[in-house]
Amino acid sequence: MTSLDASLTAALGKRSADQIEKGLGLRTVGELLAHYPRRYVPGGELSDLGDVEIGEVATVVARVSSATWLPYKSGNGTRLVVRLEDGSGSLQAVFFAKKPVPYWTRTLRPGERLLFAGTVERFGKNLQLKTPLFQSLTARGGGDDEIDPALLSGPLLPLYPATAKLPSWTILLSIRILLDSVEIDDDPLPASLRQEHGLPDLLTALHQVHRPQTHADVQSARHRLTYDEALALQTALAQRRAAADRLPAVARPAISGGLLASFDAALPFTLTAGQESVGRELAADLSREHPMHRLLSGEVGSGKTVVALRAMLQVVDAGGQAALLAPTEVLAAQHLRSLRDLLGPLGQAGELGAADQATAVTLLTGS
Repeated sequence: MTSLDASLTAALGKRSADQIEKGLGLRTVGELLAHYPRRYVPGGELSDLGDVEIGEVATVVARVSSATWLPYKSGNGTRLVVRLEDGSGSLQAVFFAKKPVPYWTRTLRPGERLLFAGTVERFGKNLQLKTPLFQSLTARGGGDDEIDPALLSGPLLPLYPATAKLPSWTILLSIRILLDSVEIDDDPLPASLRQEHGLPDLLTALHQVHRPQTHADVQSARHRLTYDEALALQTALAQRRAAADRLPAVARPAISGGLLASFDAALPFTLTAGQESVGRELAADLSREHPMHRLLSGEVGSGKTVVALRAMLQVVDAGGQAALLAPTEVLAAQHLRSLRDLLGPLGQAGELGAADQATAVTLLTGS
């Protein structure tokens, strides 16, 4: 059996491992199994050629409607023009050679169903693939390069993010080999947590995303794999928060009869219940001897600036300074006007007409 930490060289052999590492930069079994399909096409139907875009490295499933060798008038070489169809659209594939290539003639025959991978270009009014990689999906029973159609069988055929030299089906076949041998002894998520959230175990999720039988399998796998990513991120953030909570900070407790109290008394409106509730939480955090970490969210016009200003005034009352950061100088200037308008005489320290408990509001910019 193979572990997720095993090297691709050990699991697939040097030739395949080197091809994947060079094309995708992946080196371990776990890294390749985390290279998830970009989309799926029904195994019994042809892919929609209308999805391709100019400049895209596209992988399509299509049927050859015509294949014609056209010599150049100069006599210097020839080209094979292959028309591909899927019932809803068409695409042209062009191959260049000094003389007709028997293998191309034999494989790219009208009626054949194949996988094609290449960069989509525009030639005149047509979209085309220039010398794309291709692989027959028709069983022939011969040749080392032949893909066993049974390996590509199934209700849904996954198509992977690929490169011009590493087509989707090469990735698919390598992943199918790994799925048959990989073993996961310890699932990162305990069984109780999986049961609570209706999540499959990791090995099942990998089979579902790479070898799905139904679209429900795909959704189940994505639910589990997305949960893993979110859990890893949230765990890292929780560790950072826990580490930050151990750092020292100067406590800035609220005081009675200070600048904040004067500001509240001069407000021409009543604070909303939400503003008061959030204000109490911020006041409690600022009173601790550890840094505060808060994300305040609200609709435009909900009064976030007033909430921030009240927290700043608590800090000023406790002998500190406060900065309201803005991403641009224009926005910083707007905040300066807003704070001065809200504070009135309370923000005019050193000026005529300033209140007895006034503070100064200053604009500092990068320029």
